[in-house]
Amino acid sequence: MFSIVIAVQQGLDDIKNALRSRGYQVVDLEGYKYPIDAMIYSGRSFQLSHITSNNFQQMNTGSRDNYGILLINAMGKSIDEIERILTSRSYTPLF
Repeated sequence: MFSIVIAVQQGLDDIKNALRSRGYQVVDLEGYKYPIDAMIYSGRSFQLSHITSNNFQQMNTGSRDNYGILLINAMGKSIDEIERILTSRSYTPLF
């Protein structure tokens, strides 16, 4: 498994705990001021104000191959589905 930082919205404790038990680095979305690779939220709308410039990996200082934040809506998804999205960095295959 590769090391990624996953920010999880408050109230999604089952998802936080499941991802931690699978070896992922999980942080609280609200208030985390460092780069993240993915963000998991739930609901029909999301407060974009939770994402700041501090959450983006700087292209010239990072060692990661992919830049940007993968947004995952956890509504209706199992932990296995969420993990598949995290590892493929996509909701569906492109081919």
